[in-house]
Amino acid sequence: MADQENGSDLPTLSGPGGAPSRGSSCPLPEVEGYEILGPLGEGGMGTVWRAVQQATRREVALKLLRTGAFGSEKARLRFDREVELAARLEHPHIARVYDSGICQGESYYAMELVAGVALDEYVAQHRLGQQQILALMETVCRAVQHAHQRGVIHRDLKPSNILVTPDGQPHVLDFGLAKAVLEGQADVSVTVQGEVAGTPAYMAPEQAAGRVDAIDTRSDVYSLGVILYRLLIGTSPHDLSGTPYELMRRLVEEEVRRPRDLTKAVDRELEVLLLKALAHDPERRYASAGDMADDIRNYLTHEPLTAKSPTTVYFLRKRLRKYRGRVTVAALMVGALLGMAVWSYVRVAEERDRAVTAEADAVAARDEARDEAAKATAVTEFLRETLSSIDPAAARGREVTVREVFDKAAKKVGTKFADRPLVQAAVRETLGVTYLALGDSASACSHLSAAVDLRLRHLGQEHPDTLKAMNDLAMVWCEQGRYVEAERTHRQVLGIRQRVLGQEHPSTLASMNSLANALYGQGKDAEAALVYNAVLSVQRRVLGEEQPGTLGTMANLAAVMDDHGMDAEAEAMYRQVLEIRLQVLGDDHPDTLASMNNLATFLCDRGKAVEAERLHRQALRTRQWILGNEHPDTLASMNNLAVALCEQGNGAEGAAIFRQVLEVQQRVLGAEHPHTLKAMSNVATVLCDQRKYAEAETISRQVLEIRRRVLGKLHPDTLASRDDLAGILEAQGKTEEAKALRE
Repeated sequence: MADQENGSDLPTLSGPGGAPSRGSSCPLPEVEGYEILGPLGEGGMGTVWRAVQQATRREVALKLLRTGAFGSEKARLRFDREVELAARLEHPHIARVYDSGICQGESYYAMELVAGVALDEYVAQHRLGQQQILALMETVCRAVQHAHQRGVIHRDLKPSNILVTPDGQPHVLDFGLAKAVLEGQADVSVTVQGEVAGTPAYMAPEQAAGRVDAIDTRSDVYSLGVILYRLLIGTSPHDLSGTPYELMRRLVEEEVRRPRDLTKAVDRELEVLLLKALAHDPERRYASAGDMADDIRNYLTHEPLTAKSPTTVYFLRKRLRKYRGRVTVAALMVGALLGMAVWSYVRVAEERDRAVTAEADAVAARDEARDEAAKATAVTEFLRETLSSIDPAAARGREVTVREVFDKAAKKVGTKFADRPLVQAAVRETLGVTYLALGDSASACSHLSAAVDLRLRHLGQEHPDTLKAMNDLAMVWCEQGRYVEAERTHRQVLGIRQRVLGQEHPSTLASMNSLANALYGQGKDAEAALVYNAVLSVQRRVLGEEQPGTLGTMANLAAVMDDHGMDAEAEAMYRQVLEIRLQVLGDDHPDTLASMNNLATFLCDRGKAVEAERLHRQALRTRQWILGNEHPDTLASMNNLAVALCEQGNGAEGAAIFRQVLEVQQRVLGAEHPHTLKAMSNVATVLCDQRKYAEAETISRQVLEIRRRVLGKLHPDTLASRDDLAGILEAQGKTEEAKALRE
C-alpha cells in the first residue's frame, strides 16, 4: 500500500540448414502452436528441435528445457523475463527469439533457425588466418555491444553459441538466457577432458567466483577475449587440466598465460589486445565490447591501439607501417636520412594541425560563450521584470507565492521571446523543471514539450540542450505514469549520448538511470535491474559513492531488491543511502526525505511499524513545511504514515488520512494517475478491514478497470488490484467470483 519514490548450455545448430541428426530415436514432443519436424541436438539443459511455427509458417529452433532446469519458481520467472528481453534485440548478427511458453510443465522458447556451424568449427574447416579471424570477431563484438546498450548481458559466450553461416556471417545465440539457470544452480559442474571444458572455461574470474553482483558487460568482454585467444593461439588462456575444483581456482586466482609464451605467431600488439580483454581485474579490461571491436579494427587497419601507451614513437611507427607499401628501394638506401625527414615532417604537421584546430576551437568557444551570455542576460532580465511586477500594492498585504510568480511568467514567455526561439526554449525549460518541483506535472509537460520542439527545430536532435530537454520531458511523463512514452524517449536520448559522449559520461549515466526508472514503472523489473547495476558499477568507479547520481541509482536498485524479497540487501542499501544523504545533504533535502520515506516504507512492510511511523512523521513535517500540503511528495508521506498507523491497529486515524490524500489526488492529479489509484486501493483495503465491503468492492472494481485499460492486464499493479478485489469478494462469501477472478 505504500508509495516508493523514485543462459543456456544447449548445443547449437550445425550442418547445412541445421539438419536433424540421423538415426535419432527420440520421440517427437508435442508443443501447442508448433509442428515438430525432428531433433537438432541435446544438451545439459534439454533438447533442441527443428519445428514450424504454425501461426507464421516459419521454421524455428525450438528449445525445450529439461524438468528441474530452474532451482526455484523465482528463477523460472527470471528466465521468462530474460526471454522477453532477448526477444527485443533486433540485430543482423543476433539470432532472434520469437516466442516462449510452458508446455506440459516444461519451459520452451523458439528462436531463429540459423543454418551454420559453431565459430571454432568454421575457423577450422575454412583454415582462416589471423586477419579473417579478427574480422569475424569484430563483427561478433559489435553484436554483443548492441545487446549491452539495451541492458542485456549474455553471460555464456562461447564458440558453440556463435554460429557462422555459409556466407561467413556470425550470429550470436541465446542472449541473456543463461542468467536464470546459472544463478539458480548451487554450483556448476565441469567436465574436463584434455583441452576441452564446459562453459566455465569461458567465464570471467568474477563469474567463476560466483560474485553475481560483480557480473556486468565487462564479464562478456572477458569471454570474447577467451574466444579470440583460443581461435588465434589454439589453446585456452588457462591450464584446463586437473579436477574441476583446481580449474575453478585457477580461473578465479591466476592471470592468463601470455600468448607469446605459447606461440610467436602472435605479434606484441595483438598480445596487448588479448591481455587487455583478459585482464583479471574488470577495471583494466576494455570498458565495453564496442571498445574491443574498435581496437580490433585499429589493429587490422594498422592504426594505434587504445590498449597501448600512445607514445610519439609508437604513433609514428604505426603511420609508417600503414603506408609501408609505398616505400621504394631508393628509400631503403637512404633510410636514416628519410627517417629524420619524416620525423620532422610529422612533428611539424601535427603542430600545424593542432594550431589550426585550437584556433577554430577558440573561435567556436567565443561564439558559444557570446550566445550563452546573451541568453543568460535575456533570461535574467525576463525573470527580474517578472519579479518586480508583483508589487505590494497589487498584493494588498497577502503573501505572494512562488507559484504565482511563475504563473505570471508563463503567460508572457511566448510573446516576449517570439523572435528569439532559443531564449524562449531556455525560459520554458526553467519553467518546466520548476513546475515539476512544485508538483504540477501538467504545466511542466506543457513547457518542456514546447522547449523540445523549439530546440529540435533550431539546434537539431543531437545538441546537448535538446537532449536535456527531451530527458526532462520524459521524466515528467514518468511522473504522470506515461511510462511507455518515457521509455521510448529515454532510449532515444541514451543512444545519442552513448555515441556522442561515450559510455561513462555523467549525462549518459543519467540517461541510463532514467531509462531504468521508466522500465521499473512498467513492471519490467529484471531489465531495470540490469540497467541499474550497469550504471552503478560505472558510477561507483568514476564518480564515487557520495555523488548524488550514484546515491540515486543505489536507492532505485534497493527498491528493486525490496520488490523481489532480497530483504537484507535492500535494507542495508536503504540505510546506507539515507546515512550518506543525511551527512552530505542535511535532513531537509528532498533526496534525504525520499530516502527516509523509502526506508520507512520498507520497515513497515517488514512489521517494524513503530520505527516506520517515526520516520514517516519526520519526513511529513518537513515536507509540509517546505512543499505545502498538496505537493505529491507530501501526499506520499501522508499515505505511508497512514499505512504505518493501520499496521499498528490505529485504523481510524489511518482511514481519515487515506481519504484526505485521495481527495487531494483526485482533484490535483486526476482520476487515472498512478498515485490516485494507489490511494484508492488503500482506502478500499481499510474499508474492507472495517467490514464496509460494498463500498470497498466498488472502489476496488474501479481501480482494476482503470489499471487494465491504462497499464494492461499483466502489469504488476493490475495483478495486485485483481488480487485485492478477489480478497474483498472472498470476505463477502462470493467465493466463485473470487476464484474465477484469480484464475
